Amino acid sequence: MKIFLTPLVLGLCVSGLAIAQDPPENEPAFVFPEELSLVPEDVQRAAEEASSAEDAAIPMGMTAAEEALYRAQIAWIDEDWVSARQYAETAAAGGDVTAAVMSGLIARDGRATGEPDYALAASWFSRAAEQDHPLALYEMGRLARREVPGVTDPRSWFERAARVGHVPGMVAYALELRESPIPQERVRSREWAERAAQQGFAEAMYQFAQLLDLGIGGEQDLASARTWYESAAAERHAEAALQAGVMWVEGVGGPADAERGWAYIRQAAESGYAPAQGQFGLLMLQGRGGEADPDMARYWFEQGAMGGDGESRFLLAYVLAREAVDNRDVNLLGQAYRWSLLAHEDFTGQPVDETRRAGLQGAIEGDLPPDLREQIRYEINSLR
Repeated sequence: MKIFLTPLVLGLCVSGLAIAQDPPENEPAFVFPEELSLVPEDVQRAAEEASSAEDAAIPMGMTAAEEALYRAQIAWIDEDWVSARQYAETAAAGGDVTAAVMSGLIARDGRATGEPDYALAASWFSRAAEQDHPLALYEMGRLARREVPGVTDPRSWFERAARVGHVPGMVAYALELRESPIPQERVRSREWAERAAQQGFAEAMYQFAQLLDLGIGGEQDLASARTWYESAAAERHAEAALQAGVMWVEGVGGPADAERGWAYIRQAAESGYAPAQGQFGLLMLQGRGGEADPDMARYWFEQGAMGGDGESRFLLAYVLAREAVDNRDVNLLGQAYRWSLLAHEDFTGQPVDETRRAGLQGAIEGDLPPDLREQIRYEINSLR
């Protein structure tokens, strides 16, 4: 799952070296919101009234399993994970599917013990999956991706989750199909992604936009891709906001509007998304869509660099090197050198443009005292 940006081109020059910025490639962690429709409103009210799950008044007529689930839900609200686990496992052992899912989630996250237990989580999720519980099917797929012993074939689990209407499961299944070498399966990938996107789920809208953007599973449709990126951005999806912003700045998929692009990229940057922070800094350095502000551009390069984005590190190294040359500041040049070395790869482990990075590094090395250069290289190598 990569971000594909239209280049925002900027000519940079250090010691006569010409550099042009290309788009970073990143693969953000694919994390779905935990949709827990596990605690009904009446239980929430009971939790507010009771001092603990054990002391809660139990409605008349409940079976032993229903009572255990009720107390587990109250403990869940109170974040009393030890009690929640005890009661949920009791209810699950009595055949309650919701309790089995709760038990699986507690084990998966290590909420009661402090350490995840994926094997135990799989045993509980599998009980609920036998009853086609949507979240349990989806979680089994995620455990299969982790290669938990005894849990295999994530695609089949995600397909089952998708077919019972689980929206994150639809997206996960679409992503599995997207990687297929069979053209018809890539067509199905787009169909499932669109179905999920129409439910208003931000990650689904983003993934569907990617398929349209790249022409996977059908014709490339940049105009529709931009629309879907915007829809996901409206739901605070940072990657989508960055994509939408770049498309508006460059006029991809519709007319160009640098101010509108600036707003989207700023949204993504302010959300803490490191690649967007570097891109927003670049806009500020260029003055595209807003007033040029080199000092704030450097601030955003720093934010993206500290967030692990290789492109931000490269741009920070550039502005530091330029300032160092202008002020004949060897210490500042040393900082630029450090960032040029750290820009070798981004926060996902993907390499940045090695030609540009190596060129900048070489230009800095030409003006850096050998002893300082070797000291910095030693420091950086010790971090790897």
